[in-house]
Amino acid sequence: MIPKITLKDLPFYQEQGAILIDVRDPMEYQMGHLPNAYNIPYDHIIEGTKKYLKDTPMVLYCSSGTRSRMAAHLLNSMGYTHVYDLGKVTWKS
Repeated sequence: MIPKITLKDLPFYQEQGAILIDVRDPMEYQMGHLPNAYNIPYDHIIEGTKKYLKDTPMVLYCSSGTRSRMAAHLLNSMGYTHVYDLGKVTWKS
């Protein structure tokens, strides 16, 4: 089971060294994203996270929560042990 966290929890995880990953496509990312978030689109998540150790804390999010949940489960199945789902994050233009 992948732990679900909230925006309120995010600073705690970042203080612990978690990497914040926006799994939306690059165009969505350019329209707005959380500060210090890396863009690793869902369909590139395997290749994009290979540089991280399996125990690296990672917090994933997207615009609906679907892609972040799927990416979190995929990373967990690959042996990543500290994956957290921030889920849906939205922006106002």
